[in-house]
Amino acid sequence: MTGADPTNSNRLQASQERLARAIGRLEAAVEHRAESAPMSQDDANLLAQAQELQTENAKLRALVDETAARLDGTIAKFKNQLAEQV
Repeated sequence: MTGADPTNSNRLQASQERLARAIGRLEAAVEHRAESAPMSQDDANLLAQAQELQTENAKLRALVDETAARLDGTIAKFKNQLAEQV
C-alpha cells in the first residue's frame, strides 16, 4: 500500500492557487473600478462575493491540510502494524 497520490495533491494545490489568484484579480479590478467611479451595487456585490470566496478558500485549504495530516497518520499506523506482523 502506498501513500496518497502526490499528483492529486499537487493538482489540488495548483487549483487552489489559481482560484486565489483569480479572486485577487477580481478584487483588484473591482477596487480599481471603484477608484475611478463610484461603486455600483453590482460591483459591491462582486466584491462581497470575492471576499466570501476567499474565506471559503481559506477554510477549504485548512480542511485539506487537516485531512492530509490525518491520512499521513493513518498510513503511518498501517505501516507500523504491517511491520509488526512481518
